[in-house]
Amino acid sequence: MASDRLPPTRGYAPLPSRTSAIGRGDPRLRNRAPPRCLTTAGSRRPIGRHRGSRGGARTSWRALPAGSCSRRAARGRGAAPPQGAPARPRPAPHRSTRGHRPLFLGGARRAPPGAISADAAWMEPAAAMLSCWGAVLGAAVSVPLLLLAAAPYVRRYVAGGRCRSAARLDGKVAVITGANTGIGKETAKELARRGARVIVACRDIIKAEAAAREIRAETDNQEVIVKKLDLADTRSIREFANSFLAEEKELHILINNAGVMLCPYSKTADGFEMHLGVNHLGHFLLTFLLLERLKQSAPSRIVNVSSLAHHGGRIRFHDLNGEKSYNRGLAYCHSKLANVLFTRELARRLQGTKVTANSLHPGSVHSELVRHSFVMMWLWRIFSFFLKTPWEGAQTSVYCAVAEELESVTGQYFSDCQPAYVSPWGRDDETAKKLWNVSCELLGIQWD
Repeated sequence: MASDRLPPTRGYAPLPSRTSAIGRGDPRLRNRAPPRCLTTAGSRRPIGRHRGSRGGARTSWRALPAGSCSRRAARGRGAAPPQGAPARPRPAPHRSTRGHRPLFLGGARRAPPGAISADAAWMEPAAAMLSCWGAVLGAAVSVPLLLLAAAPYVRRYVAGGRCRSAARLDGKVAVITGANTGIGKETAKELARRGARVIVACRDIIKAEAAAREIRAETDNQEVIVKKLDLADTRSIREFANSFLAEEKELHILINNAGVMLCPYSKTADGFEMHLGVNHLGHFLLTFLLLERLKQSAPSRIVNVSSLAHHGGRIRFHDLNGEKSYNRGLAYCHSKLANVLFTRELARRLQGTKVTANSLHPGSVHSELVRHSFVMMWLWRIFSFFLKTPWEGAQTSVYCAVAEELESVTGQYFSDCQPAYVSPWGRDDETAKKLWNVSCELLGIQWD
């Protein structure tokens, strides 16, 4: 159009338009503030209007002398006021620290992209913080409520199975090792409540007498006898067996319950590693010495308290006493696997004698068994809600000792009063036979 290129004004060289392709590349216009707009002589109205103004033709920029209209009029954002009219007040520039983008607080000017208002500058972090604290508070309230609602169901699951048998044991004789505390004490109490004569075989006579008095008082059964038995000493085992055989004419139930767990490396009086000596070899010898009385009193039962930990055990025939390498947790697992294998081989050898042998896992019980480990004692206290009580842990032992349906069941492994899965190592008959023979050699006995 004709208005796009005006003739040169006197005294001024024409410059290309800033909006044209030539103007964008002209070095004379780089880093240069926009010039004032072109006006006619004696007038402050611009000859044309810039692109973006309301109507009018598109004008080119020209350099103008001082006194021409403001940059705002040159940019086409509005006409200059008439001559003699008061000038429109210009907004004061925003004060800001050099090097920082100012915050636009509103008004006629539009904030550039990415600018943040002063209100949003503090409201967004505050909203995020409130949202975070709200989530934390919601979790703090909802989680305890959910746990409280689920507590009865969790507790019922943890408690496991219960012995439903109402069988009486009047006239029966039972020997329970380690019956002064924990599972053994609750097992002795239940058998005494059913009318059995209970022999409490323990190393600590003082604790055993206290437990016996408690059992007599709660069950009103005075046939609760205390005898000393230290499974870490074969001499004590033989003395107990001789004393029992001399005083008792019958034996219907033998529960090998006593045990140690997580002991620092130590040996028994006969030089056996403590877990192996107490948990396996001690009960192996005791069963051997009392077996004839069990056969004479048939039908009778042998119950070996093992553990789920037998899944992590191996029979290391090359290092049974842990002299080459020792780990207290693995030592316990090895001894519990030995209980399962001993039960399996014993049941095979007792077929046709009406003497049954079964092993069991009592569950994770809050008892004194972990007294040798400070860490485990604290963990047991912290998570006691998820552990069985001694009474709940004794239910499977009582079930294996009295349930009528187990009269002819032998060589099995139980948990929560029902048959349970045995590890492949616990079903290895060759390993069971070899362990039997090695145990006889270590104890110096002949058991065919």
